[in-house]
Amino acid sequence: MNDIHPTQDGPVAVATLLLFVQGAIAVAASAEAIGMALASGGASAVSALLTVAGATATLILVARLSRRRRSARRWVMALQVGWVSLAAIDLALALAIAGRGLSPTGFLVRMVLPMAIFWLLRRPAAKAEFKDGEDSLESVKERPTEESWELEEVWA
Repeated sequence: MNDIHPTQDGPVAVATLLLFVQGAIAVAASAEAIGMALASGGASAVSALLTVAGATATLILVARLSRRRRSARRWVMALQVGWVSLAAIDLALALAIAGRGLSPTGFLVRMVLPMAIFWLLRRPAAKAEFKDGEDSLESVKERPTEESWELEEVWA
């Protein structure tokens, strides 16, 4: 069978799904941030723009990661470190100002989810899925399959 799609059952597939969930949450947060910016007369417009940019970057990286682009793996890992860093700053400020930490849902979404994505992409099995180069899907298309060898034998 001439299958040009990468495997759909490895750690990268799970990380891609989790990244998509993270992007969907970011889109919902963007809608909320835009609403707050409009309600406050544009006072939080910068925050809304940064939230929309983060959601857009996340969804673009979902598409690139699903194609097994090696640069996407590095960018996703860097993005996850950024999300965890921002969450750690928020946690420190919440503890200092209010004396309370993040809610359980906020902790799961802002700390655990990015760490899980990062861990999945650091696994050796995930690294192996990106071993073919920058665009591993193209190298899969060019790689001869058993079926193509059989066709060459028939036509020879």
